[in-house]
Amino acid sequence: MAKATKSIASHPRSGREMKIETAIYEPFKAAILQSLKGSKGKSFTELTDDVVKIIRKRMPEFSKSVPWYTISIRLDLETKGIVETFTEKGKKLNRLKPGFSK
Repeated sequence: MAKATKSIASHPRSGREMKIETAIYEPFKAAILQSLKGSKGKSFTELTDDVVKIIRKRMPEFSKSVPWYTISIRLDLETKGIVETFTEKGKKLNRLKPGFSK
């Protein structure tokens, strides 16, 4: 049996690393980027709602926690300088970093 390829996801503040199967990491990364593309900022709930819809279409067999993977991979994208979190009118929002293009 082939061993699943893993991607390393790290937390931007704690630096903690975790291994996520690449077969899960890549579709989630694409879904997060798709959701945030052209957006001025989305709350975590809005982002997760989008990702749930996208993942259900692309990976109907996926039965693990979509919000958990969304936050873990979003944090990794923040570590990599692709996504940023900012506060506007007291709300924490997520967006693609200015200048980032796919």
